Amino acid sequence: MPHSLASLRFGLILIPAAIGLYVDGIDHYDWYTVFILLFLALAVLGRFIKSSPVIILGVIVELIIAGWLCQHYGMLMIFVSMSTALIYLFLSHPFLRYVLLGIHLIILNVSLQGHEIVWVISANLLLIMVTVFIGVLHNTSGSKEDTLRLYDELRRKHFELEEARSRMQQFAHQIEAAAQADERNRISHQLHDDIGHRLIRVKMMMEAAIYTVPQDVNRGMELLHQIRDQLGSSMDEMRSAVKRMNPGRQLADAYALDRLLEETGRETGIITRLRTKGLPYPLYPSQQVVLYKNAREAITNAIRHGHADQVEVLLTYDDHEVCMEVSNNGEVAVEAHTAGNMPGIGKQGLGLSGMLERTKVIGGTLEVCRQMPFTVITRLPVYRKSEII
Repeated sequence: MPHSLASLRFGLILIPAAIGLYVDGIDHYDWYTVFILLFLALAVLGRFIKSSPVIILGVIVELIIAGWLCQHYGMLMIFVSMSTALIYLFLSHPFLRYVLLGIHLIILNVSLQGHEIVWVISANLLLIMVTVFIGVLHNTSGSKEDTLRLYDELRRKHFELEEARSRMQQFAHQIEAAAQADERNRISHQLHDDIGHRLIRVKMMMEAAIYTVPQDVNRGMELLHQIRDQLGSSMDEMRSAVKRMNPGRQLADAYALDRLLEETGRETGIITRLRTKGLPYPLYPSQQVVLYKNAREAITNAIRHGHADQVEVLLTYDDHEVCMEVSNNGEVAVEAHTAGNMPGIGKQGLGLSGMLERTKVIGGTLEVCRQMPFTVITRLPVYRKSEII
């Protein structure tokens, strides 16, 4: 029995017992008091007993005492009998519940022999109504417990997924660091083996040119031209190696929004503007690529289809997402090749369809605001390092 129903059980015992002293006019209530106190003692002890056989035995004893009270002290004692139903109707085994309910009905009807048939029928109906009510309450309680258990299970799974995601990201950072270390080692060997040897060869050619120029000017100039070519080739290799040592900077330069807007304004003559909100933080390469390509596609559509002469990009850095809004003052663009209806976007062309597919691959969303100014909004979820620790 749930603890919330304990007060109801004791109320069904004490209140009818107290009212019976006045309604039934009991003259000698010594045995009456003894049986009521015995019933209360069994009710109190039942709260601390967990063994099913002992609980069943206690229920049978309570039903016998309640039947004796009903037989000798009137119909009010039926409510005392009903308090026992709060025990056996919450047993886990359905068969035991039905058996004890049958015993309860038998004892109740035997104890009410000699009373009017109306009172007997009313007592049976009351017991059946109490049984139905408690059954509904039991099912509701079970559903609530199942819901709480499922909630706890989902919360545990959520914590496990968060922990797994944290380990995966840490592992990805370790792999990235190891890959960068391998690349640096490879580049250092390249600097030593290729460029170092080439510089040694250039030094030897320079010494040869010093001795050759006074004696054979043409041969000396040929050596100097070769030295120049060797130095130029070495500088190109050195520049390429330095770029490979910092791939993040190289990616940031290749997919920089400010450079995109600058080149677009210089080549097309339109007015471009880049604004940022929030404190910028590093993004994953995939996020940089998606933002760059979506911005480029949105600007291309604004110029080609909307005939816009002003484009603004607003980049907002929040704790859980980065949002890019590309707006223009052109007309609403309708591309010639349609890609069907897309949720949140409507019927659009292949350009917006490609933007949507790119965004969804990394878990983001794409929105189109068709009021002036026409705006394409890209939202990408971000996971800060502070969330991982």
